[in-house]
Amino acid sequence: MPPAIISLLTDFGDRDEYVGVMKGVLLSHAPHAMLVDLCHHIMPHAIDQAAAMIAAAYRFFPEGTLHVMVVDPGVGGQRDIVFAQAQSCGFLCPDNGLLSGLIAQNILHRAWRVTNRELFAPTISATFHGRDIMAPAAGFLASGGDPEKLGPRKAIENLACSALPAAQPEANGSLWGTVVTIDRFGNVVTNIGRGLLTSAWEDDLKQISMIKIGNRPAIPLVASYSAVPAGELLATIGSRDTLEIAVNQGHAGMVLGVVSGTPIHVSRNS
Repeated sequence: MPPAIISLLTDFGDRDEYVGVMKGVLLSHAPHAMLVDLCHHIMPHAIDQAAAMIAAAYRFFPEGTLHVMVVDPGVGGQRDIVFAQAQSCGFLCPDNGLLSGLIAQNILHRAWRVTNRELFAPTISATFHGRDIMAPAAGFLASGGDPEKLGPRKAIENLACSALPAAQPEANGSLWGTVVTIDRFGNVVTNIGRGLLTSAWEDDLKQISMIKIGNRPAIPLVASYSAVPAGELLATIGSRDTLEIAVNQGHAGMVLGVVSGTPIHVSRNS
């Protein structure tokens, strides 16, 4: 059997055994699998951060990749675990909003609740479903298992979505969005995509001159970090194809004092 590719996205960090144990269980069920660490440094319980990351990252993986996401503040509770299928890949995760960005992209076409206990570990910890439910289920799928054996179907429209508001245009031509995360470099990543910006400004981003976040003065939109002197604030379209605020060789998150959910306003050149 050719190697199955399984990506892992968690908030486990690397100081404990959790990631390694999950990999051990996965390889016990699918020894041919190729495991890719997408990220294990999602902020603890930060569902929106993980949802934005998988929505930006999945398209860079080969066809057939299985993405396993474990950011699960409701572990042991009433939330479902689900497997959702897109045309070219699959996603296995708690049904707690982790699929929000993918739902917004309208790429998911089928989903199942993962309820078949015959696929789980003999003993299930109430605090580690990643090890005892999701890893065995992922191994089953990676070994060619039929998704119909996971459990009953679940309608895409019934999957949980984030409460974080989507970026929206206003009647006056301006845009409102929100901060999604602060990356390791201190860049403030937002949910305002290039497509929304270009549609609002008819492909002429030079019209944008008033990017406001918090009480800071207007921040210039530039092509790259180096377009402003070191230490100065800037806005640019980042690698996720979304608007981000940065400081050239600095930490915009600390400078601005913002967190996930902080509003950001983009308006037309007056």
